[in-house]
Amino acid sequence: MAYAIVINLDYENHPPEVCSELWNVIKLGMLQAGFKCDGRRFIINMPEHQACKKARRVIDDLEDHLEYHRKHLYRFMKDFYAYDMDATSNLLVPERQGMAVKMGVIS
Repeated sequence: MAYAIVINLDYENHPPEVCSELWNVIKLGMLQAGFKCDGRRFIINMPEHQACKKARRVIDDLEDHLEYHRKHLYRFMKDFYAYDMDATSNLLVPERQGMAVKMGVIS
């Protein structure tokens, strides 16, 4: 089961260069933990509980490391949530009812 973790930093209230630096740290940490990056979301094939626990562990570990540099990662986060990819509807593709498959004979 594919599970997505969405992380958005608060660029409106924090300097863009700091947010960009933190994003690179987050992305590296999530990739090293086995997530695949897709824009601002990280996707992994595992059950909800495990995916959320793993994502929190990555962010908490980064928070502990960055605290030494007096940067508190959670203060820079605007969104940090997860959802089941099976519950996602891609509105860029036609509805299933609108799709028709023609079967024909190849000669």
